[in-house]
Amino acid sequence: MTTCFAPSQTPLHALFRHAAGRPNAVALIAGDETWSYHRLANEVACLSAGLRRAGIGPGDRIMLSVRTSPVYAVFLFAGMMTGAIVVPLKIEFTARELNDFLAWVQPALYIHEPDLQAQVAQLDLAHTRTFDTGDQGPGSWRHLLGYALRAQAVLPQDIDSTCLLLATSGTTGRPKLVAYNQRSMAHVVGSLQSWAIGTEACVIGSTPVAHVSGTFVLLTAMVHGSREVMIPRFDIDGVLDAVEQHGGTALFVAPFICMPLVEAQRKRPRDVSSLQVCGVGGDACRPQIAETFESTFNVTLGNTYGLTECIGSTLFGEHCRTLRGAPGRTRLVDDTGAEVVPGTVGELYLSGPNLSLGYWTGPGDIISHTREGWFASGDLMVQEANGDYRFIGRCKDQIVCNTDKISPVEVENQLVLHPAVADAAVVGVADEEAGQRVVALVKLKTDVAPDELQQWLADRLAPFKRPRQIVQVEAITRNALGKIDRVAATQVAASA
Repeated sequence: MTTCFAPSQTPLHALFRHAAGRPNAVALIAGDETWSYHRLANEVACLSAGLRRAGIGPGDRIMLSVRTSPVYAVFLFAGMMTGAIVVPLKIEFTARELNDFLAWVQPALYIHEPDLQAQVAQLDLAHTRTFDTGDQGPGSWRHLLGYALRAQAVLPQDIDSTCLLLATSGTTGRPKLVAYNQRSMAHVVGSLQSWAIGTEACVIGSTPVAHVSGTFVLLTAMVHGSREVMIPRFDIDGVLDAVEQHGGTALFVAPFICMPLVEAQRKRPRDVSSLQVCGVGGDACRPQIAETFESTFNVTLGNTYGLTECIGSTLFGEHCRTLRGAPGRTRLVDDTGAEVVPGTVGELYLSGPNLSLGYWTGPGDIISHTREGWFASGDLMVQEANGDYRFIGRCKDQIVCNTDKISPVEVENQLVLHPAVADAAVVGVADEEAGQRVVALVKLKTDVAPDELQQWLADRLAPFKRPRQIVQVEAITRNALGKIDRVAATQVAASA
């Protein structure tokens, strides 16, 4: 798909427009420190000049192990300005994992938090210059600014070269590096209309920048001239305190954060009346959790949807449990690739100029992740009568028992409605006769007999969907994003 687009519409150009037209407007808030648009743009220009004088140019990689902070924003935009490629990684990666990325990415520069020094000492950095995010000391990133204390902002016209690599979660193996350029970035930001963010908005930046949502929430705020409150270490009370202190208007969270936020608000109520937009994404949010969140915070919880490979192809649905496809950018298909009729489960395919470029495999090498312009999300959904999509589950998580296809999410949602069930995970375990058998793991609030849970499900689900076995566990294993670790859950179920 070809779309007319001017370089002046990119996030980088938007930043400098705001710096020129509204220089004193607040861009970033980090603790007690406030960054104006003028300061941010000035440091971006200085760092870009410093990077060039340090020999870093177009196509060079800058790898970062940093928290959500103004330093990341400066490097993100300075990378665009220089033509370099910024690669933010999860702060939790071990030295072994980081060495794998170093060998793969071959960065010219590695930026890290000062408290990661013990890990950094174990890294192979023979060909990589290293700085930390501290403001002082021999390793401070500010030494790069010293190369160019005064810099002229010359904005690039090339918006089609890769400028950002985001790592996928790697739940099925080695993470992939997803490539974006300034053009696709701008289209993502332009697609997020339902977020309703403007110059008066105050966005709470609580998601790590290594995640697609963390980086694109930041870019969206900067493009629209908003201010972002940057929270370096996720803290439930810190998020609510930030909303109250700064008049936060927009907040985006993962489903597993919703109930802790509710509990913290009930324990110590804050004035959160400024909240206008709340989005939940990263996984399916159970209906009862969404409803509790909405009643506690008196705000609609919009269902956001995105993958590292694509964000912005869907809009908020009519309620918190559904999504609406952007015109011409979504469709549901069956196993043969044919579109399914409303009411029938299909895999969500995504398209549009907001798609990432593909998977980066090495310098100048990007492999496509689409077929005829469509990206297969791996997510199963059904289109309801009003046109909205409802999430059913992941294709790879679907359980096949005697040719019947069962969504574990559907069974989990019914289990957690029982007052004695705190959490649940449903998986398929290999079975010689049926192919797979359905097993449910449950974490209980209070004692309940498995037979009672089976009867509960019998009133709500067809027989083929119901678990053959229900196993009580101390906890449901989840990953860093709060998603059920289905590999671990399957191992527990198989040994029960």
